[in-house]
Amino acid sequence: MNQNLVHLYELQKIDSQLDELIESRGELPERVEEMRGALEAQGQELESVRARMAHITEHSQRLNDESVELREKIEKYKGQQFDVKTTREYDAITYQLDDAQKRLNANLQEVSRMGIEAEQLRNEEERVNQELTAMQTDLTEAESLLGDVMRETKAEEERLRHRREELVPSVTPYFLNIYNRVRPAKAGVAVVAIRNGVCGGCFNAIPRQLMLDVNKGEKHTVCEYCGRIVVGEPIALHIDGEPEPVNYEMDDESEDRNEE
Repeated sequence: MNQNLVHLYELQKIDSQLDELIESRGELPERVEEMRGALEAQGQELESVRARMAHITEHSQRLNDESVELREKIEKYKGQQFDVKTTREYDAITYQLDDAQKRLNANLQEVSRMGIEAEQLRNEEERVNQELTAMQTDLTEAESLLGDVMRETKAEEERLRHRREELVPSVTPYFLNIYNRVRPAKAGVAVVAIRNGVCGGCFNAIPRQLMLDVNKGEKHTVCEYCGRIVVGEPIALHIDGEPEPVNYEMDDESEDRNEE
């Protein structure tokens, strides 16, 4: 019996079992990853809102401090208007007074606008924070559920992966390359055995002489219909063991008719 084909068939069996384990977890792993990504994005949004609030607070404080200085200057300029001696001095002080008043008005308008924005940001922060808390709760529950599922299959998965690591080096690169190319295109099944004279993958008939040669366990063929590697039944029996017999239970009426 060709041991290379035996190992190749066993590799297929191991990978199929691993696929079943992963499939048994459903969409939960992908869902958890999506939730983690959404939670991270929500956290970044919250940081962005808080950073904008901090900027507004700092900028508003700076404008308020500047406004205090401008008010003092305005009062000073108003007092100086009564002490001037010439028209030129009066015009210069008036220009400074008007400029300070314009800057003060602009500051007050900007502070007022930022006050409205700050209130909107506080509401936004509360909304985002509430959503973040709810998302974290959902993620914790999903991770706990995934953890339970993973623990149930962890030991079996580790056993299968360990056996897979042992098998891969024993398969020649030629077969391994075909296997890795065909498996993704055929729903994870690249190697099948002949079953009752047909391909175990697509169930098309194998020519009789070819079937006899393959069933000796030394050769393989590639199914002309599905492109899978086909090995003989002796190899499948060597790995899978003898199939359990099927017992058909007969009801009482059937037994009575048989007796008649």
